[in-house]
Amino acid sequence: MNSLSSILCFSSFTHGRYEDALVLLLTEVLNRIQFRYNQAQLEELDDETLDDDQQTEWQRYLRQSLEVVAKVMELLPTHAFSTLFPVLQDNLEVYLGLQQFVVTSGTGHRLNITAENDCRRLHCSLRDLSSLLQAVGRLAEYFIGDVFAARFNDALTVVERLVKVTLYGSQIKLYNIETAVPSVLKPDLTDVHAQSLAALQAYSHWLAQFYSEVHRQNPEQFISLVSTALEAITPLISSKVQEKLLLSACHLLVSLATTVRPVFLIRIPAVQKVFNRITDTSAQRLPDKAQVLVCRALSNVLLLPWPNLPESEQQWAVRSTNHASLISALTREYRHLKSSAILPQRKVRLEDTKVIIHQTLSVLEDIVESISGESTKSRQICYQSLQESVQVSLALFPAFIHQSDVTDEMLSFFLTLFQGLRVQMGVPFTEQIIQTFLNMFTREQLAESILHEGSTGCHVVEKFLKILQVVVQEPGQVFKPFLPSIISLCMEQVYPIIAERSSPDVKAELFELLFRVLHHNWRYFFKSTVLASVQRGIAEEQMENEAQFSAIMQAFGQSFLQPDIHLFKQNLFYLETLNTKQKLYHKKIFRTTMLFQFVNVLLQVLVHKSHDLLQEEIGIAIYNMASVDFDSFYSAFLTEFLASCDGVDSNQKNVLGRNFKMDRDLPSFTQNVHRLVNDLRYYRLCNDSLPPGTVKL
Repeated sequence: MNSLSSILCFSSFTHGRYEDALVLLLTEVLNRIQFRYNQAQLEELDDETLDDDQQTEWQRYLRQSLEVVAKVMELLPTHAFSTLFPVLQDNLEVYLGLQQFVVTSGTGHRLNITAENDCRRLHCSLRDLSSLLQAVGRLAEYFIGDVFAARFNDALTVVERLVKVTLYGSQIKLYNIETAVPSVLKPDLTDVHAQSLAALQAYSHWLAQFYSEVHRQNPEQFISLVSTALEAITPLISSKVQEKLLLSACHLLVSLATTVRPVFLIRIPAVQKVFNRITDTSAQRLPDKAQVLVCRALSNVLLLPWPNLPESEQQWAVRSTNHASLISALTREYRHLKSSAILPQRKVRLEDTKVIIHQTLSVLEDIVESISGESTKSRQICYQSLQESVQVSLALFPAFIHQSDVTDEMLSFFLTLFQGLRVQMGVPFTEQIIQTFLNMFTREQLAESILHEGSTGCHVVEKFLKILQVVVQEPGQVFKPFLPSIISLCMEQVYPIIAERSSPDVKAELFELLFRVLHHNWRYFFKSTVLASVQRGIAEEQMENEAQFSAIMQAFGQSFLQPDIHLFKQNLFYLETLNTKQKLYHKKIFRTTMLFQFVNVLLQVLVHKSHDLLQEEIGIAIYNMASVDFDSFYSAFLTEFLASCDGVDSNQKNVLGRNFKMDRDLPSFTQNVHRLVNDLRYYRLCNDSLPPGTVKL
C-alpha cells in the first residue's frame, strides 16, 4: 500500500495525464476489498486476532485500501464518487430487498433464505456492503468546507441514502431476525446496520454546514434528515440490542447533539423518548459505555450554545431548569448515599453502594469533560446542576478512604472538575476540597496506597498529585496559602515512601508537581525587588523558604542516580526549563551549594553508561551548568572530579586533565566531555585487564 500512496503523491502534480490510470487503480482497489471479486484472498485474512494497534489483519487491509480510495477522491472527486456510489447502490439493493424474505414464525421473524448457495452469496454481499459503507464514511471530509456548495448534490444523495438505510434497519429489526446460518448471517446483518450508522455519523460535519447554510430559509429538507436519523436511533437505545449496534447508535446521537446542534432537537419526539427512558428509574440501565454516551448527548443538547443564534435567543433559563432535572434524575440514588455514609457498611450493601458510585461518577465525569472547553454559560449551568452531587462526593470521600477502587473514581471525578469547572466551583469550596484531601492523605494512608505497586492505590495517589498540579498552577494569590502544606506533603510524606522504590508512575507525577510548584511559584522562593529588576545581574534576589527549595533540589539530584531513564529524561528537562525561564543555575543558592554536585552526578552517569540514550541531553545540561562559572569548573571542579575517580593512576588523571581543552562554546565543550568520559572508561578497562599490582592506583 505504501508504494500505491507514493504513486498517488507523485500523481497529485500531474493527475491530468493520469486520470484513466487513477480511475483504474480505484476500481481495482474496490474490487480487491469485495468478496464478490476477491473471496479466496479475503477469506485468508484473520479477522479475530488483534495486533498492537488493536486491529485485525482484515481491518488493517481494509483501512489501508480505504486510504487509497480517499487519496483518489482527493485528486479526482467526481470520478471517484461516480465509481464508488454505483457499487454501493448495487449492494444496498440486495440489503433493502431482504424485507420481502422476512416471514413470521412461531418465535418472531425469520429470514426465509435457506439454500446454502444463497446464504453464502448473501454473506458475501453483506460483508461487501459493510466495507463500502466504511468507504463512503471515509470520504465525508471531501464534501465540506470550500467545496460544500459544489459537491452538495452528491453529498445529499449519500446522506439521504444512509438515513433511509439506517431507518430501514431499525424498523424491520434485521439484527434480531432468525436466519438459516445464525453464526454467520446474524453478525453480518448487525455489522451492516452498525456501519450504516457510523457512516452517517461521519457526515455530521456536513450536516452542521448544511444547517448553517439553510437555517434561515426552507430548512425542511434538513429537519427531515435529522428527524428521520433520530427515528432510526431511538429503537436501538435499549439494553436488549447488541452492544456493537447500540454503541454505533449512541455515537451518532452524540454527534447530532454536539456537532450539528440543531435548535429543534429537544422538541423531536424521538429525543424526548430517550430523555424519558434514561431518567426512568424502573427502566433497565444501559451497559456502562452506552449509558455514558447517551447521558453526554442529552446533557449537550441542553448545555451547548445553538449555532447561528444570538445570545438572547439561546433560552438559557429553560435549558438550565431542564438540565438540573436531568442531572437530578441521573443522581437520585447517589445523593441518597450521603445520609448512610457514616454508618458501617455491610459487605453486600458495600458492593451495591460501589456500583451506584461507579455508575454515577462515570456519567458525571464524562458530562464535565465534554463541556470543559465550552463557553462560560455552559459551564455555569453544568456546575449548578452538579453542585449537590459534588458536595455529596466530598462528604462520601472520607468514608471510602480505605476502598482504593472508590477513591480512584472519586479522585478522577474531582480531577476533571478541577480541570474544567474550577472557576465555577468558587474559591471557598475549592479550598474545602483541597483541605479535605490534605487531611485524609496522611503518611499512613499514602504508604498503604503506594506500597501495593501498580495497584489502584497507586492510581489514587497519582490522581491526587495531578489535582495538586492544577492547584499550584493557578495564577493569582488564591491558593498560595496551600503551598507550604503541598510541599510538606510531597517532601515529608510522599517522597520518603517512594524514594527507594521504583514506583515509576507516582514518581513521575510527584516530580511534575514539584516542577510546577517551582515554575509557577518562583516568587515563593525568590522575592524579586524593584532594585533587583533594575540592576539585573548585580543585586541578588532575596531567598525565602530555603530549606524546602534545597529539599526539592536534593530530590531531583537523587532521581539522577536511579535507573529509570524516563524519569531521568523528564527531570533533566524540568531543570533545564527552570534554567531557561528562571535562571535556576545562576541563583546564588544553586551556584554555591549545588551546581557542581549536579555536574558531578551527570558526569558519573555518562561514565557508567547507564543512560546512554540521553548522552546529548546530558552533555548540554553539563555545559549549561558549567558555563555559569567556567573559571571554577576548570580551576577547581575538574581537578577534584579526576582526583575522586578510582581505577586510574595519577599519571592517567594528569593526561585526562591536560586533554580537556578550556573551550567555552557548546559544541567544543560537549565534545571534550565525551572524550574525557571515553578516555576514562578506556583507561579503566586497560587497568582492569592487567595483572594485579601492575598499575599503582
